[in-house]
Amino acid sequence: MPKKHAFNLMLLLIVCLSFSSCLKQKYEDFLNSLDEEPLDSIIDTGAVLAELKFPADFRFKTENKINITITDPAERIIYELYAKSNELTASLDSIPGPLPHRLFERKTSDGTIREQISIPSYVDSVLLVRKSNTSVESFVEPVTDTGINFNYAPSASKQNIAFQTHGAAKNLDCTNVYGQRLPVDLFNTSISTNGAVRTLFDINFPNQGVNAAIEATSVSGVELKNSFFIGIAGLSTPIYTVNDFAYWISSRIDTNNDADGYVEFVMTFDQPVQNILLHLRSVDNSMYQFVGTQHSEQLLSGGSEFIYENASRILRDSNPRSKSRYFRDGYGTVLISANSSTFDQIVWRRIDDPNSNGQNDSNWFTFTEVPTCNDNDGDGAENTVDVYPEDPSRAFDVFYPTETTQATIAFEDLWPFLGDYDFNDTALDYSIKTTLNANNEAVSMEFDYTVTSDGASFTNAFAFELPGVSPTNIASITGQALSNNVFTLSGNGTEVGQPNAVIPLFDDHSAIVAQNGKVIVRFTNPIPEGQLGNGPFNPFLVVDGEREIEIHLAGESPTALGNNTPSVAGNNVDPNGNYATSEGLPWAINVAEAFPVLKEKESIDRGYLFFREWAISGGKNRRDWYKNIQGYRDNAKLKLE
Repeated sequence: MPKKHAFNLMLLLIVCLSFSSCLKQKYEDFLNSLDEEPLDSIIDTGAVLAELKFPADFRFKTENKINITITDPAERIIYELYAKSNELTASLDSIPGPLPHRLFERKTSDGTIREQISIPSYVDSVLLVRKSNTSVESFVEPVTDTGINFNYAPSASKQNIAFQTHGAAKNLDCTNVYGQRLPVDLFNTSISTNGAVRTLFDINFPNQGVNAAIEATSVSGVELKNSFFIGIAGLSTPIYTVNDFAYWISSRIDTNNDADGYVEFVMTFDQPVQNILLHLRSVDNSMYQFVGTQHSEQLLSGGSEFIYENASRILRDSNPRSKSRYFRDGYGTVLISANSSTFDQIVWRRIDDPNSNGQNDSNWFTFTEVPTCNDNDGDGAENTVDVYPEDPSRAFDVFYPTETTQATIAFEDLWPFLGDYDFNDTALDYSIKTTLNANNEAVSMEFDYTVTSDGASFTNAFAFELPGVSPTNIASITGQALSNNVFTLSGNGTEVGQPNAVIPLFDDHSAIVAQNGKVIVRFTNPIPEGQLGNGPFNPFLVVDGEREIEIHLAGESPTALGNNTPSVAGNNVDPNGNYATSEGLPWAINVAEAFPVLKEKESIDRGYLFFREWAISGGKNRRDWYKNIQGYRDNAKLKLE
C-alpha cells in the first residue's frame, strides 16, 4: 500500500474512533472507496482545493442582500422589480413571455415601498417597471453598496428604456388597469366568409358576460388574406407580460399600395360596455385608423415605435419591421373608451402607409377587459392588483430567489473535519415566497423544496432560523416531514428552546429524495415592511440526529441549540467555529440559482471550471461561475439527472 494511502487510512480511523458523534460507518464507506481510486483521484484534488488560501473576509456567497426604497407620491401606482440579467434582456428582445427573475409586483403604501431583496452577485442593476393608469415606464437602477433608493419624478434623469403616455386616461379609478387577469376568451370563436366580408363570431368577455363579433370588409382592392386566424402564442405587451394570454387574432392584409383602399373592421357587442383594451403586435406597413363615432382611443403603451396621432386617429409604426433592442418593439396597448357612458360598437380600418412600399402586412391583436374598481375583500388593494382578492389578510408576494427560479443549498456533512468537497452529501433546490398584506406587512412564508442529492451515509435534517422573529409570533407551520424526533417542537411547529423562530423542514433527507415538499409558516402578528428580510435567512443541516451538530453557511452563527466548537479528537479544521476551514473553505454553499451538484468524489472545482478562480478572488472574478454557459462546466462530473 502506498505511504500516502496508508496515512489517509490511519488518520481517518483515528478520527472515526474519537469523534463524539461516532462517524464509524461514514468513514468505513469512505475508506472502502479509497481502495478503488487511483492516487490522482478526487482525494488528491480535494486536498489541493482545501489547502488553497481564500481571502479572510470571503464567505462564498453568490448573492447580495440589497435594501430597496421606492418613493412615489402618486396614487394607484404599482411597481414590478426584476434582476437585470442576460436572461431578462433576451426576454425583452423576444416575442414570448413571461419576463424572468421578477422579485415582486406590488402597490405602494403611503407612497413608498421598502424591501430587502437578494440578487445574484453578478447582477449590478435592476429593472423597475412603474405602471400607472396613463403609462408604463421602466428604469434601470444600479445596485450600490448602500442599496437602491428610487425617487420617482416624471422628469427624473433616470434611464428610461420604455415609453411615455399619450393623453390622459378616462374614468379609471383602479390601480393597474392593463387587464393582466382579464383576457378575452377566443376558444369558441367561429368564422364565416361572404364575398369580401369575413366575420369572426363569439368573442367572449367573461368578466362582463359580453359577446362580440368582428366583421371585416375589404374595400377598393385591399385584401384580408387569411380570413382571421386564431393563434396560440405567448405574446407580450411592452416590458411586462399579460398573464394567461393564449389566443390572439391574426389579420394579414395586402394593401397593394392602394392609397384609397382599406379593410374596415366593425366590432359589435351584444351588450353596451364602457371601455376595453386592444393589444396589438406588428402594425408594420399598414396603419390603424379609428373611425367609430361611439368611442375614443388612447395609446397607453407603444414600445419605442408606436405613434398615435390624435387629430387623424391613426396608429402607426414609425419603423416598420424593425426590432429594437430592449423595447419589445412592435407591441402596443390602446384603451378604447366610450364617448358618452357606453358603446356597443368599435370601428377601425387598416389603411396603406404612404411612407412605405410594403404591401403584405401581418398583424396580431387581442383584447382584455378593463377591470372594475372592486375590492372584494376590503383590504385596500383592488382586485386588479390583489393576488388574493378574496382574502383580506393577503395581497402581494415577494420571492426568493425570484418568482420563476429556485436556489440550491448543498452541504458537506463531515464538519468539523475535512470533506471531499463534492457538496452532494445533502442538497436541495428551494424557493421562498413571502406573502404580504395590503399594508406591505409579512403575514406568511412558503418554503418549496426538493431534496436533489443523497451522497451521505448519515441521515440529515434541515431547518431555517428566522433571525429577529420570535417563536411566539409563529401562529402555525404545516407540511413538515418529521419522523425521527431530531427536533423538539412546540405546538406551533417551531423548535423548543430557541430565542429566534427555527422552522424544521425535514429530519430524514434520504427518505424524501426527488419529492416535492412545501412548508407554510403563518405569523401571529404581521411583520412590518422591510423587517423580515429575504432568503436564504439562516439555513442549516443537523447531522445524523446529533442535534448540536449544525452545519451553517460560512460566517453564520449556530442556533441556541447548536455548538460550533464541539470537543472532538482528530483534525478539527474549523477551530474558530465559523463553519469555514482555517483557509476559508466552507461546508455549505448556497447558490442563487438551481445548479446540478457533483457526482461522488468529484470536487466542485472539477465540475465548475471557474469555481476556483471565483473563490481565490474573493468573489470578484467569475461571479457567474455556476451558470450553464459554454466552457463553464464539465458535465461529466455533474449529476444531470
